[in-house]
Amino acid sequence: MLIDRFEIVGKGSARPGEGPIIFCDGTGGGMFRPDSDLELSHWRPNATPPEYRAGTSTEICFRFLENPRAGHWTVAVNNHVDVDGILSVYVLLHREHALAHRQTIFEAAEMGDFWGWGEPPAQRVFQGLTRLMDSSGEGREIYQEAFRRIPALVDGTDAEAAEIDNSLLPLRHGVELIEQKQIARRLISDRLAHYIIPLEIAGEDDARAAYCPEFNELISASAVLWPQARAKFDRERMCLVSTERGRGWFHDLWFPGYLWADTAGLWQVPGLTYRDGMSSYELDHQPLAAAFDEMQRRESAPGVWALGGAARGEAALAFSSELQDRFPLAGRFFDEQGKAAVSQLSPDEVAGIFVTNLSRQSSG
Repeated sequence: MLIDRFEIVGKGSARPGEGPIIFCDGTGGGMFRPDSDLELSHWRPNATPPEYRAGTSTEICFRFLENPRAGHWTVAVNNHVDVDGILSVYVLLHREHALAHRQTIFEAAEMGDFWGWGEPPAQRVFQGLTRLMDSSGEGREIYQEAFRRIPALVDGTDAEAAEIDNSLLPLRHGVELIEQKQIARRLISDRLAHYIIPLEIAGEDDARAAYCPEFNELISASAVLWPQARAKFDRERMCLVSTERGRGWFHDLWFPGYLWADTAGLWQVPGLTYRDGMSSYELDHQPLAAAFDEMQRRESAPGVWALGGAARGEAALAFSSELQDRFPLAGRFFDEQGKAAVSQLSPDEVAGIFVTNLSRQSSG
């Protein structure tokens, strides 16, 4: 097996040569030839062989290196620029360095694609590559510069390492606050954790208190508690986050960030199904729906408790475009403008409602 080059091939582009292709972190679509090509991707749908299926596409590529198939591929193809995509191709083209730093590269990919946790070297790789992607540049140029810088980002010798480390302080501070119990964390059930953020930590800025980071977003001071910090403790759990305001509470339900992808071996929210590849999904989870219904009945403040985008009482909740855009945020108390609203329910009340309804699922 020798893969000595890569190509960025967008939708509608011509096939890059007639030889066998490995499609990384992005399916081949109509370009894919099942008799000669190979997909190593977690996109939905995909033709990734069962023995390689995993979480990120980067991890899938590592599994391929461990157990390569007989064949001759000379080109790795991707169709977009993001951290997991860059690292997937890096694993195949720079195998020796990637294998020597597998855990760091694996964690950096999870930070990008799944809002996952990574230790400081992985944080540097994620933040450094994301900064690079946010700069102007053509896709191929970004990949090439990323490949040049990854070794120095891993070992901390990159020219921007000190600046990058400083930019990561909001993430690290969030973890410290949890570990010091200034942000309370408790398990409501085996698959639901509850974080309670007091006003003195959350601050007076409602936008920051309700902030939902986008996919592959740079760590910054924009959020009070980054999903990546919660993933250090609750990677395969839903998280209820209650953030104190001067007049009540914001309450948000977050799903694990990996749920959008085709991930083998990771816990899945029961009743979550996908349509149209990754563009839409439905949730048929009656205990969660019942919990949101009960919170709506008990709520005295103006607003709507919304899980997904469907009306109450429907068997399957179709996630609205607004909540889809906010993924992995799955539910919250909204005002009529679709923004986070202040609830009069206390964290203990909300937790008790979840305990009651989720226990019915367990007993059933």
